Amino acid sequence: MSRILLSAYACEPDRGSEPAVGWMWATELAASGHEVWVLTRDTNRNAIESATPSPRPPCLHFEYCDLPRWASGWKELPGAIYLYYFLWQVLAFRAARRLNRAHHFDRVHHVSFVSLRAPSFMGWLGIPFYFGPVSGGECVPRDLRRGMTRRARAFELARDCANWLTRFDPLMRSAFRQAERIYVASHDSLNLIPRAYHEKCEVHLAVAITRQQLGFSRRKSPESRRELRCLYTGRLLEWKGLHLALLAMQRLQAQAVPVRLTIIGDGQAKPALRSLASRLGVANRITWHAWLPHEQLQSMFHQHDVFVFPSLRDSGGMAVLEALAHGLPVVCTDLGGPGAIVNNHCGRVIATTDRSATDIADALAAHLRELAENPGLRQSLSIGARRRAWEFEFRRLMEAIYDPPSCANPLSENVLA
Repeated sequence: MSRILLSAYACEPDRGSEPAVGWMWATELAASGHEVWVLTRDTNRNAIESATPSPRPPCLHFEYCDLPRWASGWKELPGAIYLYYFLWQVLAFRAARRLNRAHHFDRVHHVSFVSLRAPSFMGWLGIPFYFGPVSGGECVPRDLRRGMTRRARAFELARDCANWLTRFDPLMRSAFRQAERIYVASHDSLNLIPRAYHEKCEVHLAVAITRQQLGFSRRKSPESRRELRCLYTGRLLEWKGLHLALLAMQRLQAQAVPVRLTIIGDGQAKPALRSLASRLGVANRITWHAWLPHEQLQSMFHQHDVFVFPSLRDSGGMAVLEALAHGLPVVCTDLGGPGAIVNNHCGRVIATTDRSATDIADALAAHLRELAENPGLRQSLSIGARRRAWEFEFRRLMEAIYDPPSCANPLSENVLA
């Protein structure tokens, strides 16, 4: 087994998104017998120390570094997170160099940020350097930006420009050049990497689910209730596509289909979404919750029938995997990670090419009506959802990266799909 240094800016237990990615890499590599040192932020210390079993497994070590406390305030300013992350990477590299002198690592692996616009300096250690899986190349289709606010459209345009500049960013090119292997979450992200480095690239989703999570989740049992209960959990941002779900709810209400939608999360789009629900006349069919503790969230999965995830550019989709593990069929768009995870055996995928927001809302409503009127189909998809979740068990991603088949081709399709 290897001595591995992980660079994980975000790393916390019982969290979703990037913190979950960092935590899974740390714990699963250690559970597989590797000697693992994790470089992460000091603000993650309390959550990690309280979650790590006592005594701590001898093969798992955490090293904390961070900027001074006074710097954490301006991190919240628009765009300042990237400067903060850059400075953190400088500190992390110094800590990594010291650790490498003491422990002589076999490789260093950057796992967070999972962004192609955020460089890593770990390649300067002079040891084998793995970069990713990273993402960021996914974008909201032009036709679907028309219903977004001016601010959101400006943000998407700025993001497009930042993606284009990634090809010429000297820090990113340095990371690509120094990496022994580069893992990207999608072909959209692959297209941001200069072709000179494509021979060392492979496509793998950045998200997966642990065997422990699969064991804790519960299979859905058939329930005979009058209304279809739909669930969404995640950030409330315009590109998450929740306005499409609200439009679909309006159509279902007009068709007298008994459906209720529960929305869990928070974000800058929440006031506008609540206002839209009122204007559409569906406020009485929507239940809103702020972020819930992990245990309560798991219970919410089991209380619902279908998971709705109409995101317009999500590269991962951890919530989608959790929903599948609980036996919830998923209805999503064909964009990004969710579109690669979900198939007709575990849910429904809505095509977005050359389609307007109205078209997608109509399709979403049609799929939800089909599920509301066909309990047998829901049960069949629920069984398929559990099976599909096991195909994304984290060990498979880990083995694909650390023990790839000798005949594997670079740029091969996602081995987990």
